[in-house]
Amino acid sequence: MEAEYRPKSGCLVVLIHRASPNAAEPTYRKKARQKAGKKVTVRQAVKDADEEQSVSAHLVISSVANGKGLYRASLEEIPGIGMAVVRRLVAEALREYTYEFERKKKQVETYSTFKAEGVPSETMSNALKTGQINFVTLVRQAKPSFVDADSLFRPEQEVLRLRVTGAIDGKNWRDVFADLVSRARNDGWSDFKVDIDLDDQRNRTVKIDQSDEAKEILFVRSEQAKFKTSLPACSIDIVDEVVEKALAIATS
Repeated sequence: MEAEYRPKSGCLVVLIHRASPNAAEPTYRKKARQKAGKKVTVRQAVKDADEEQSVSAHLVISSVANGKGLYRASLEEIPGIGMAVVRRLVAEALREYTYEFERKKKQVETYSTFKAEGVPSETMSNALKTGQINFVTLVRQAKPSFVDADSLFRPEQEVLRLRVTGAIDGKNWRDVFADLVSRARNDGWSDFKVDIDLDDQRNRTVKIDQSDEAKEILFVRSEQAKFKTSLPACSIDIVDEVVEKALAIATS
């Protein structure tokens, strides 16, 4: 992990690497010419003994807090480097920078903590103009009758996954979910999630809170950006163009 503070831009840039030493060597497949007598050909990439498959992602954090004392940030979306990985890395780094403060007239040593919260940027109505809902997942406390009384098993959750076969769009989704959630709650179901296929070929799972079943739902959605610079899967150095656009998205 490489970190660089840029006071002129007003941000902290973190370049995160993640290696997979046990990952299988990638194989590339393509259609073969008919004269070759085969439908496809494959080529396997071979790594050296001291090499590891790796990916990288930029995390750009604005150094200017908003009115709520929060710092906006953008994370480059790369498979294998999600917020769970970033949260752990940043938390470990912050533990190394301890400081003292006074509590009950005693000096106590502590460190800063890191909490990431997604910023809702998309509405259900707008997403369903071009996207679609494929599944609805319901969860409730399980009460199976076959579990014995010897304390060998403890029921946790019961999950029901519904495939959407009808038309749910930006105009009727409120009525559809208000009716579904109301009837499901009467039957003991407590948690509700929908899987949305978006127009950028991405999928999002959105939770429907109890207060949201009949009103607009906001959720976190990735922003797409176009780059003049060719971006490799794993960058050695911080890419300025990525930083510039990520900061613009974070502070917009």
